[in-house]
Amino acid sequence: MKFKITKIDAAVDQLDWAIKLFLDHSAYVSAITLSGAAEEIIGGTLPGSAISQPYLNKDKSWVMQWREVGEETIEIDLETEVIQYILRAVTSLFAHDQSLSSESPRFLEWLNKNKPEILDGLEFQGHFPH
Repeated sequence: MKFKITKIDAAVDQLDWAIKLFLDHSAYVSAITLSGAAEEIIGGTLPGSAISQPYLNKDKSWVMQWREVGEETIEIDLETEVIQYILRAVTSLFAHDQSLSSESPRFLEWLNKNKPEILDGLEFQGHFPH
């Protein structure tokens, strides 16, 4: 079965699944991979984006690619990392076209309840009650 899909649509789907995996299954590694891929696509549409600087992507690169970061084991705070990658994708999408994916409000509500300090200074212009 063939579908016609844009890169942004694919990225939004990846973002929504990353949020579901994080919130519903605590599947941090898979959520990092999907949200990182989504942010990379969406962030590529933004001029002068500093979000995708290589040093910010070390953990995502480790999860996704063996050769670039060849250590077999690393120590990271997976919850912090997945929150960072999902939030980067959510804010990139919002910067791209002022929209949120269907799962983004649920993620932002979770952040507001569990880590409100992260949302300080971020505004989603009426899309999320702050």
